[in-house]
Amino acid sequence: MMYGVVLIVIGIALRLFVSQRRFNRRGYGGAQHYTTYWSALFISTLEGILMIVSALAIVSGIFLLVVELFNNR
Repeated sequence: MMYGVVLIVIGIALRLFVSQRRFNRRGYGGAQHYTTYWSALFISTLEGILMIVSALAIVSGIFLLVVELFNNR
């Protein structure tokens, strides 16, 4: 049960981290501002990977909680 909760918390924390960074990069028009093209490419790719990892962590955590729930019956 503990591993499932830890995975869910880590997944939510990663999502909040990426969302906060995206929010802080936004300008008045709502577009994200980068210093160079390469930094935009690298940061967008890295954040996309982090969002996928966080989604997998949340789903895995929920799966572990459900398995633990059915094993205790």
